[in-house]
Amino acid sequence: MGNILTAITAIVGNSLDLSGNTPGQIQNRVNQMGAALEDYVKNAFADCIGKDQRTINSQRNSTFSYLGNNTNPPDAMLKDSDAIEIKKVESVKNTLQLNSSYPKNKLSSGNPKISVECKNCEEWNIKDMIYVVGHVRKSILHNIFFVYGDVYCDAHNVYEKVENTIKECVQTLEGVELSETKELGRVNKVDHLGISSLRVRGMWVIASPFKQFEYLYEDEDKEEKTSFRLIAVIPETKYNSFGNKSDFETFCMSHGVVVNDEDVPNPQNPAEMIKCKVIIYKVQ
Repeated sequence: MGNILTAITAIVGNSLDLSGNTPGQIQNRVNQMGAALEDYVKNAFADCIGKDQRTINSQRNSTFSYLGNNTNPPDAMLKDSDAIEIKKVESVKNTLQLNSSYPKNKLSSGNPKISVECKNCEEWNIKDMIYVVGHVRKSILHNIFFVYGDVYCDAHNVYEKVENTIKECVQTLEGVELSETKELGRVNKVDHLGISSLRVRGMWVIASPFKQFEYLYEDEDKEEKTSFRLIAVIPETKYNSFGNKSDFETFCMSHGVVVNDEDVPNPQNPAEMIKCKVIIYKVQ
């Protein structure tokens, strides 16, 4: 069954097939392995990068319980395991656009913004959340970052408190006609003809993990320029729970993948630290 270590192994294994090519050729091939970033990431978790469509369909079916849609989070869910959200940025410094969905350290089956299909795809209540961020410029994948929500996002109630405060403020407005909505608010019949409405929508953004966790890998980049780079931040307790951990560590030793022990501030209380594994892989 696929997990984040499967995905990292798949990406590293396929990029190493290109050793001896120029950096530009490496970048282009990495991008071509998945016509779009989302497909590329899903195929990495299912360990079917570069395979024929029949194999991709079969391995995705055995790996995922849900493969997402264009309007609801998440983008995918691993069977009996984690939820995955995939985002693309054109610069590693750009913020991530989460739209109406606030940042999540976990995904709950009771979340009103997930689809019925997602809620019913398997028996589940809470899933760990993986954010996968690809830095893509001119159709070339330059960097990819995997990070668990536990070390990236605060608790749900922190974000919900802000949303609820705004909703309550909208509800207290006088002289306007309000209606029920799943958004932050809706004001009807704004103009004299009564044909215009105002939708009050939340548009959440969060700092890119490339920026948030730059201190964990910046020393690795001082000496040399890379054409492709992969970084992952995984809580140590989660890392130790993976059945393929030993095979992954053997793979890392023979494929130039660095696994560091790091303490990362707890998003819910930065005075506390969370022990993590930081995985770094580079192609020059």
